[in-house]
Amino acid sequence: MGYNVYLVRPGRGRDTKFGRDEWDRLRASGRLPDWIYFEDGAITVKSPNREQVVAFVGLARSHGWSVQGDDGETYDTDGVPVPAPASSGFLAATLGPLRELFARRSIRRSMRGVVCPFQVGDPVRTTFRTGGVVIAVDAKANHGLGSIEVRFADGLVLGGFFVSHDFRKEE
Repeated sequence: MGYNVYLVRPGRGRDTKFGRDEWDRLRASGRLPDWIYFEDGAITVKSPNREQVVAFVGLARSHGWSVQGDDGETYDTDGVPVPAPASSGFLAATLGPLRELFARRSIRRSMRGVVCPFQVGDPVRTTFRTGGVVIAVDAKANHGLGSIEVRFADGLVLGGFFVSHDFRKEE
């Protein structure tokens, strides 16, 4: 799964749909590199490097369009991302904390009864390493998903969640 950038029309964001006829006209112009795709009404570049973003922005500007990435950021002529403006206003200020509260509650509910399979001092291993020792266990870390830290003989410290880790007890 890669990161895409898209051509967008002014004031319409990524909801912009291009027609097959527009795509065909762009292709017929001979100015379109082969790394630009037409997919589901979107004109896009998949996992672009900086040079491709610069060229894509040039193409967009020549048609009065802009380039927007998967995270809502736009790009300037140098291919540098310009972050999407943060939402502001009463509704955003109220809904943001509420969404966080509901997300925390949901995680707590889903983690009820989940216990860390290790205690501090337990010898553990991973798929590719042996000789680790649990040095920390925190049930409340990571918004309730828990945290396990393991130190290996070479000094490397690895961590994981209670529910998703690669640690196994070493006998």
